[in-house]
Amino acid sequence: MTSVAAARLERPELTALVDELARRFGEGSPASVSVHTLDRAGLDALADLLGADQLPTRKRRLSVARLTAALNLGSVDELRATVEVLRGPIPDRRARRASVAAEREALWSWFAAEVQALGDRHDLEGWATRVRQAGLRGGIDQHRHHLEGAVAVLGRLPADGTTLAALASDLLGDPHALDRGRSVAALVVDALAGPRVDGTARDAETVRSAWERAGVAPDVLSSTTLVLGLRPPADHPIGPHLRAATDASEPVVLTLGQLRRWPLPPLAADGVAFVVENPSVVAEAARRGWADGPALICSSGRPTVAVLTLVRQLGAAGATILQHADFDEAGIAITGWLAVRAATQPWMMDGPSYRAAVAAGYGQVRLANATPPTPWDPSLAELVDASRVAIYEEALRDQLIAEMLQIALRP
Repeated sequence: MTSVAAARLERPELTALVDELARRFGEGSPASVSVHTLDRAGLDALADLLGADQLPTRKRRLSVARLTAALNLGSVDELRATVEVLRGPIPDRRARRASVAAEREALWSWFAAEVQALGDRHDLEGWATRVRQAGLRGGIDQHRHHLEGAVAVLGRLPADGTTLAALASDLLGDPHALDRGRSVAALVVDALAGPRVDGTARDAETVRSAWERAGVAPDVLSSTTLVLGLRPPADHPIGPHLRAATDASEPVVLTLGQLRRWPLPPLAADGVAFVVENPSVVAEAARRGWADGPALICSSGRPTVAVLTLVRQLGAAGATILQHADFDEAGIAITGWLAVRAATQPWMMDGPSYRAAVAAGYGQVRLANATPPTPWDPSLAELVDASRVAIYEEALRDQLIAEMLQIALRP
């Protein structure tokens, strides 16, 4: 019966009607179909098929049941089979859409659970939402592959000075998989940097800083540290350069590559070095003359892997590494971070020091965010939260430099 019905529907004038039937059957089981695509010849052919005494109008819809009866078919399923004779198998697009929706929801449910599991390692507030709002890229399977890579990388962070290429090779099988512009790299940087910077506008410095904060060196040349007053032995490969710079009271920038190729010998167990957050403090110390000053390292904000490496090298034999930073959210977080990872000792970063600076009128900038924990002196966080003002190292530079020299020269 379907072959006879197919022959009746196969008239060229009814091509648009058959196409519409195939489309609607792909969406489910239609009760009617539109005839607005039929031209005058098509309407004539349809009237003939239906045995109608007048032409249907394009504004009307054709009942599928009426068409089934006109073709002497026993059911709508037989009409569908007839259309498939003419157009081939009709995919169930509605079922496919439902299946894709279920796969997509399963992907996001899995991702949300993975992000929650990473919560004890990273502050990922809002990341899962941002990733979901960005939508699927490249299809479900490819996007899941990218998300799995990002989750694997975040699960390995914070790292301890590994290079970006090594991390990518170990976890993703491709040393370039975390290069800037790659999909997994963009996802991880978004997680690390958060919504503070538009993901489409992140420059190389922003990306590098995000990796550095997680203990990853994008490369051994871009990770640097500013130093003053280093005097390694004269036979050290870069000893003459550093000693000459110290004699001239000239700050020097060392790369992570140099520190790894030519590790600096540790200071004596009774030695002392200082870490500050701001280059302006190093510049002021250099201006005043630092030929006899102690080793001074600048973290330049959040410590790079080069900073971390140098601090560990200098303190490897038990030397005291005293660290100071701004009294603000970032500076206090840096202090805690370095103390845990490099065994530095917070110096002049306590409640009494902050209280004295506030009383001296150095606090002019209001703080907007909660103070990070200060386990080395819980009173500091309490005082900062109560006062809500920042104290920057530049305001304390005279005191800091004087105290450094006094401690270093102390017998």
